[in-house]
Amino acid sequence: MKRIDFIWTSFKDFACVKPIYDYFLSLGWECDLVKIHKHKFRNVKNIKNLAPYVVAAYDIPIRRLEKLDWSGKIIYVDHGVGPIKYYAYRYKYFHDCALLFYQGEVFKRKMEAVNPSFKNGLMGGFVKMDELINLKVDRLTFCQKYNLDPDKPIILFAPTWGGKDSKHWGIRNAKYLRGVQNLIIAPHSSDYKYAKRFNAIVPEIKSNINEIIKVSDIIVSDVSSIIGEAAAINKPVVQLILSSYPGCFPNYDKRKEGSWVHSDIIDYEEKNTDRSTRPFKIAYLDEDWVVGHTTKPENLLTTISDAIQHPDKYIKERKYWGEQCCWKADGKTIPRIAEMIKIFIDTGKRVQI
Repeated sequence: MKRIDFIWTSFKDFACVKPIYDYFLSLGWECDLVKIHKHKFRNVKNIKNLAPYVVAAYDIPIRRLEKLDWSGKIIYVDHGVGPIKYYAYRYKYFHDCALLFYQGEVFKRKMEAVNPSFKNGLMGGFVKMDELINLKVDRLTFCQKYNLDPDKPIILFAPTWGGKDSKHWGIRNAKYLRGVQNLIIAPHSSDYKYAKRFNAIVPEIKSNINEIIKVSDIIVSDVSSIIGEAAAINKPVVQLILSSYPGCFPNYDKRKEGSWVHSDIIDYEEKNTDRSTRPFKIAYLDEDWVVGHTTKPENLLTTISDAIQHPDKYIKERKYWGEQCCWKADGKTIPRIAEMIKIFIDTGKRVQI
């Protein structure tokens, strides 16, 4: 029987590998869903039985595997579609992958910018979009659950992480939404501990707010993947203009393992990224991720009102970036990725479907 395992280390990557794991189980494959722990001794038993091919959606479990003398092959799907951050393809683990799936064309361009010789990538799309597209949500039932008015626009604030690192990042910007009616706040998984302080919700399925995105009328965020996901289903978005964002140039990377990307590229990005003039510049590319209405926090209430009144003002931008971030978002991403994985395991060839 064919074997493939799926590794994870946090809520956010679990939410992306679990649906593929379920699909391979339905095909009759022998699979395990394996958490790779921070401490080496906790992984010893699992590593002995790990399949020769594993699927990951975050580079941290890959880094931990490397320290355990495991000699199999990594297949990579990503856990988000926010292109502004500098993490994607910055570390050697990405470039060592036997097969890497790009979420969209913009990520392929990012790889070409930092490693033009990389040949192990295929277009895959974003795994979590299948559920988001196919999901049916009863608006009335949802509003009763969260004490919202179904006849008024539902506003979702879903920022990226950073609340524990800066008072200007992440869920801490919820303070600018005081007085907004029909508001629901969904923090990044790393900021769940601040949820009660800001009257935010923690989703029943960790790191999965597809139900809330689907029913919301306006999505407010910063540089979160949520922006691209919302655009892919044509939801109007409002992007917060901040002086800096976590995990984005020109901020220095706090990780200890160092960068695979040439130092000249990193130095250029750190010295030439100016968030005061181009708040949404994409890392490694001369492109700006402007998907909808943009605003500084102090003008957020006025901008939300404008987005409600003019929901199609940025419809062209939504369509473009929705497609760029979420390739072929048609509800069939997982079967396509699974077929390409099967071909790779059977033949060793990377065949685009």
